[in-house]
Amino acid sequence: MPQKSQKKLTPQKPVAKASSSSPDANLLAIKWNDVSVRQWRDLVRKAGQSNLLQSWPYAQAVLVTERLVGKFATIYWQGRVVGICQVLEQRLLGIFQKVRLYRGPLWLEPDLPQEVHEFFWAEIQKRYPSRPWRFRYFLPEMPDTEANRAMLAKFGLNRIQTDGYSSIWLDLRQPEEVLRANLKQNWRNTLNQSEKKSLSLELDTEGKHLNWLLKLSEMDKILKEFKGPSPALVAHLKRFTKDRGEFLLMRALQGGPNREENREAVGAILLFQHEGSATYLVGWNSQEGRDARAHNYLLWNALLELKKRDVKWLDLGGINPNDAKGVTFFKKGLGGDPFTLVGSYN
Repeated sequence: MPQKSQKKLTPQKPVAKASSSSPDANLLAIKWNDVSVRQWRDLVRKAGQSNLLQSWPYAQAVLVTERLVGKFATIYWQGRVVGICQVLEQRLLGIFQKVRLYRGPLWLEPDLPQEVHEFFWAEIQKRYPSRPWRFRYFLPEMPDTEANRAMLAKFGLNRIQTDGYSSIWLDLRQPEEVLRANLKQNWRNTLNQSEKKSLSLELDTEGKHLNWLLKLSEMDKILKEFKGPSPALVAHLKRFTKDRGEFLLMRALQGGPNREENREAVGAILLFQHEGSATYLVGWNSQEGRDARAHNYLLWNALLELKKRDVKWLDLGGINPNDAKGVTFFKKGLGGDPFTLVGSYN
């Protein structure tokens, strides 16, 4: 259900307008904290391929867990909103400042002029210039191209990470039969096997099993030496998403639907919906789950559930061909479109 609150985000600074040197100073502007929560959600939906880190619930979860305060930018061109970006800030000891821009901006229209993109980064540099007491971290939602690297360098941003974030987008607007046909043959064969393994599906939209999943996934992170979201952040994401039905924990139970008393969870995945898109965030398999191909079963059923909810895009939550070849191979088997972002900057 739509959120009833129409609380306005209190402006922290005056509207940032195009500099007088811009040839289209009257056409470009940025407004900060000038929309309601509902309006922000509507703009995120309009962006299409949105990501969890630019969502309203993420800003709230980070505020509670890390004391980072969300600032919400709306980018105007020719009198209409064409882009949005959430920036996170924190003051330390009244002197130091953290600035985090995760996977923004999101653009609401394709093929915008280059000057619009350049205007945004010029304004970010103006609002958050490099200072010894300001700790900046920018992860732009921009493809890794030489042109994009050159543009960011033009505005004084320094690349600090050689490998940009990579993941895979799945287009859920396609019919179910097309999605199944697009699966890699090995992945589809494994899915067929899983559907013969007496697995049944349990859908948890309230978070009853979240602590159970987080304990198991934390053990996995230690044993397999990989990073993931903190349990505290995930718990608060649940807090700010479940009332709107945007929290989705799915468990694969072994034993089949007619053996209720003997069913045991052998695998689980956790996804968060953010308006018209969703992100796969946490997964776990027991040895029995691996034998039953539970992850194939869960992810396929997650696609079908998201389609029921009119979710159009799924971000598979990151791939790393160098350090996580198995996970990368598995996710690529779903037949989506891989992408790599331009990298991290300060």
